[in-house]
Amino acid sequence: MTYKGLVFFDLDGTLLDDKSQVSADNKRALDQLRQNGYLPIIATGRSIAELGDVLEQAEISSVVMMNGMAIYSDGKEVFSETIATETIEKLIKTARDLGEEIAYYTPTEIVLSGNCQGLTDHFVHFDGSQPQVDSDFYRTTAINMLLVGTADKSHDAIYHERVPELHFFRNSPYSIDVTKLGVDKGTGVAQMKQVLDLTDLPTYAFGDGLNDLPLLKAVDFPVAMANAVPEIKAAASYVTGHHLKDGIRQGLQHLGLI
Repeated sequence: MTYKGLVFFDLDGTLLDDKSQVSADNKRALDQLRQNGYLPIIATGRSIAELGDVLEQAEISSVVMMNGMAIYSDGKEVFSETIATETIEKLIKTARDLGEEIAYYTPTEIVLSGNCQGLTDHFVHFDGSQPQVDSDFYRTTAINMLLVGTADKSHDAIYHERVPELHFFRNSPYSIDVTKLGVDKGTGVAQMKQVLDLTDLPTYAFGDGLNDLPLLKAVDFPVAMANAVPEIKAAASYVTGHHLKDGIRQGLQHLGLI
C-alpha cells in the first residue's frame, strides 16, 4: 500500500482513556486516518505483555515498544536492543542501596528483581497485575528494558550518576523507565521508517509524558496533548485537546490528516 505519512501515538495519557482503552471516538479517528492514506503506529514504553487487546482495539500492527528498545511490524519482532548483564547488576546494586527494586522487561514478559512500594504502585497506576519475582531472571534471558520502582524524585539524579551507560526518564509518579543509552522513542521512529522502507514520508506524533520528548523531537509535526507535561508542550508545534476530550481527533483535524 502507498502511504502519505506515518503517525505515531503514545498510549497512556494520549491514545488511551483513563481505563487503558481506545475510546469509540479514537477508533473512528484512526479509521478515518487509515482511509485517508496514513499509517498509524504505536510508540509506547509498554511491552507487548502490557498491551492487552489495545492493538486489536486500535487495529494497529506496527509498534515501537519499550521506548524504542524493540519494534514489531505486522505482529513480528523486526528490531531489538538488549542491556548488558553487568550493567543490569550495577543498576540492581544501586536500587537496593536506595531500598528499591527494578523490573526486567522483554517484549512478552515482565519480572521483578524483588518487591518494593514503588513497583507495586507503578503497576496499580497503569492498571496492570503485579508480575512475579525472580531476581536472577536477567542471567538467563535477554533484557530489553528496565524499570526502577521509586516515588522519590531525588533518586533520579543518583541513578543517572551511578549508571551513566543507561538512560533514565521518569514516566510515572512511582517509576523511572530505563533504556540503553542512545535508545528512545525517537530512535524508534528512525528504525521503524527503515523497517517499513518509508524513509521519505512525513512523520507526525502525539504524546504527553517525558518519555515522549525524543519522539516529538524526531518527527516533522509534533503534537502535545492538553494534559501533557510542560516540556512536551514546549517541544510541540501544536497543543491539542485533552486525551479524554477528543484531543486525538482535534489534533488530526488540525494537521489536515482527517
